[in-house]
Amino acid sequence: MPPTFDDQDELRAAILEGEGRQVEFKRGLPSDAKVARSLCAFANTRGGLLFIGVGDRGELEGAPHPEETARKLVEIARRRILPPIEPRIAVTSIDGVRLVVARVAASRSRPHAVLHEHEPEEVVVRSGSSNRVASRQTLAALKNGRGSRSKLDAFEKSVLEFVESHATKDPNGGATVAEFARGRNVGVQRARRAFTRLEREGFLIGVGLGQGRRYQAA
Repeated sequence: MPPTFDDQDELRAAILEGEGRQVEFKRGLPSDAKVARSLCAFANTRGGLLFIGVGDRGELEGAPHPEETARKLVEIARRRILPPIEPRIAVTSIDGVRLVVARVAASRSRPHAVLHEHEPEEVVVRSGSSNRVASRQTLAALKNGRGSRSKLDAFEKSVLEFVESHATKDPNGGATVAEFARGRNVGVQRARRAFTRLEREGFLIGVGLGQGRRYQAA
């Protein structure tokens, strides 16, 4: 769960930890499309924090025209994303530097799509510290929604636990089928079937193709 705005220590800790699956930095407000992609990806995945006024390495530089920037973020979230999202946006101060922070919750209305003026809309998800277009499998998983964990068998639960624990060790990537198979000493085909079902049921989100496809918990 991303930190709340009234906890300055947690916000500071998020900045110190750096960009990752639930944190993104922008020095200033980029194009509407880029902002919409970040907000949309957070909503489609596990939520996150977008900091305006922070450099790539966590430098506190200050948001330009903070109040105007905050209003622009609200407008982008409502007009450039379908269905619209309602992130919590605030102007805050860290060590005397004014920043704008947008907190996006993981959405129950996903998938959300970014609307472009002259191009088709696109559904994006968060993968590590990047925003990527959802694959056909990922899009199906987002539409299906996450089912009940109690319906999973013991092997599927072990896959999910492996992926979740892997994220804490490597927040900028996901787990592969081969990594799970080696780590748990099971057959690759059996592992792949479990990963595929968990993605189809909305428990996992995969990015990439073939053996290099990496999975993160939805």
